[in-house]
Amino acid sequence: MSELTKALIKFHQQVGKIHKDAKAQYGAYADLAGVLSTVTPVLSANGLAIVQTFLEDSLVTELYHESGEKISSCMKLVVPEGRNPLHSTGASITYLRRYMICSILGIVADMDTDGVVPEPEPEKKPVARKKVEKKAAPAPKATNSEAAPSEQPLTKDEYDTVIGLLKEVHATRPDKLKALTDAFRMQFADTAELPLSQAITTQRHVAFINEHL
Repeated sequence: MSELTKALIKFHQQVGKIHKDAKAQYGAYADLAGVLSTVTPVLSANGLAIVQTFLEDSLVTELYHESGEKISSCMKLVVPEGRNPLHSTGASITYLRRYMICSILGIVADMDTDGVVPEPEPEKKPVARKKVEKKAAPAPKATNSEAAPSEQPLTKDEYDTVIGLLKEVHATRPDKLKALTDAFRMQFADTAELPLSQAITTQRHVAFINEHL
């Protein structure tokens, strides 16, 4: 058995729970600082260290042992289009760093999607699959004195319905929610830097979500 493997086993025995100290629309989650503050002291105590660098358009994560042994992982950095390229790049780097640290260490932490939709707290009852297929509140018909339905702002009840639907989709089909979020940001470029939960404000947004679910 390699020295790195022995040290990693001890790390797993000693590492504490990663607390969800950061807040988002969907509840608490563990941010990058929370992950690092939990794992770094235990890594150091076992002669381990994590190094993250860039290789062209990819993030390289390496786990070193003081014996000289190491393991590494590389993943392409995906940066969504936004009005501020530096902000979008920084958010993507933070997001990917958390995932790769947890992956290479073989641990799990509750994480958000940096502007997509954070992972919700587990429900007491499993969500029925068929509920994912239901639609958000339909847009009301406009009168002559009202704005077109696509531009009308959502009521609180309508917004709550949409958010509830997205929570169900995230709990059962996170891949589907990721695809929806990417499509939403491309369609509504002016909301690209906002979390999806804050970007949904009009009947036009609801109609788009219904079409893509």
